[in-house]
Amino acid sequence: MTVPFADRIIDVAITFLPLPFITFGGPQAHIALLLDLFVTKKQWLSEEMFAELYAISNALPGPASTQLSFTIALIRSGVVAGVLAFVICCLPGGIVMGALGYAVGRLGASEIPLYVLYIERALASVSIALITLAAKQLSTKLILDKISATLAAVTVALVINFSSQAWLIPVIMICGGIITYVEGITPGIVEKYKAKQSKQNSNHSGNADEASSDPLVVEISVVEPVNSVLPISDNSVGINNVERSSSHAVGNSSNLQIYFSYSVKTGAFLIFLFVLLIIISVIFRVQPVPLALKIFFTFYFVGAIIFGGGPVVVPLLYNYVVSNTVWLTPTEFLMGFAVINVMPGPNFNFAAYCGALAYRATGATSFTGALMAWAGIFLPGLLIKAGILPIWRNYRDMTVLRTVFKGLNSVAVGLLVSAVYILWMKAIVLPDNNVSSLGEYTGWTALMVVAFLIMDTWKVAPWFVVGGSTVVGVLVWIADGKPL
Repeated sequence: MTVPFADRIIDVAITFLPLPFITFGGPQAHIALLLDLFVTKKQWLSEEMFAELYAISNALPGPASTQLSFTIALIRSGVVAGVLAFVICCLPGGIVMGALGYAVGRLGASEIPLYVLYIERALASVSIALITLAAKQLSTKLILDKISATLAAVTVALVINFSSQAWLIPVIMICGGIITYVEGITPGIVEKYKAKQSKQNSNHSGNADEASSDPLVVEISVVEPVNSVLPISDNSVGINNVERSSSHAVGNSSNLQIYFSYSVKTGAFLIFLFVLLIIISVIFRVQPVPLALKIFFTFYFVGAIIFGGGPVVVPLLYNYVVSNTVWLTPTEFLMGFAVINVMPGPNFNFAAYCGALAYRATGATSFTGALMAWAGIFLPGLLIKAGILPIWRNYRDMTVLRTVFKGLNSVAVGLLVSAVYILWMKAIVLPDNNVSSLGEYTGWTALMVVAFLIMDTWKVAPWFVVGGSTVVGVLVWIADGKPL
């Protein structure tokens, strides 16, 4: 039964409204919350579809967690709902960071209060627990055989060693899909080869006995092998074998209510627009245009070339807003970087801070700069994801794509596992804006273990654990009273 449009919009608004205030810990923790909310609790989509969309988001430029939120709402309730979910998830953090940029432009940068660092450490501990839980849930559903496990393990090994390489994740995604595609077609190729050899052997045997054999017997001996290999001669045999062995691993989209209705042609137009704006941004960056436009297209260009999400955006932005344009001083940049690490929501909200400082002449211009930068950096990822969605929707149930998505899903699991290590190694923000490993602090490590136990075994809601960790951070700050 079709749900009325207004009811779908209200449902999305109510469901997404808490997220911008509890998604601490960066994009990986956000992914974990989305998995728990939309797969486990509300059951808007299956683990397999979630992993497919997550894998696609990671292979595209832009923030994977934001694209995933946008996609889930769009699939569930239509285009308007997708845009609404994006605004709900990102705008609050963008407003705070833009206001901070305005304040820093007026008052100057200063150190973060010590109690904020304590809260960040507690939230980081819980975030690692959330990501670990998500990795456990997805691996249980999607790691089905030796190939899947190997792809996930190789992904972990590569990402934790070369996470700074922007091209790495898209390349891993492509290779994972190719490997499982080859795995899927190989049995069919082998069976066709065996059938061909069997037919040739039968023909040779028939020729040798032709002079002394009864014609009826010859007819039967020749025809019978041919008939016996007819089912095997189908080109899709190997892939069908994979489909039978892993059909439960990929949900059928026909069983889901999908409300977005724009066509593949519309998707192709959105992809064309994505590319066209990249070309315009390259031109505008070297031409004398109004500063507001330069800010928008500079951040659009950055958003279009960032693969790997939030962790990659900070060093790339430093190059564009500090080294090249001198819109920000290094101190101002580091101040914003420290704050975005203790803020909920996507790290791409850092763009609003940079935009406000880039156009700091007045309050009005600071607002304009923040808006241009914020919209510019998010737009390319949303355009390309919206362009690909109708293609994904129309063809995801094809047998060939099922085998490809098996590889993408395995890589997605590896990305979550690697996120546990990466976040662990830089979870603790120090007073001098440096970072340290969570393992250096046994108390915060214990909090992470307890949080995982509470959510995994006792099934306590993640938002409650996140809120409780904030209280723990404040209490530790009061009891300690000095830097850890």
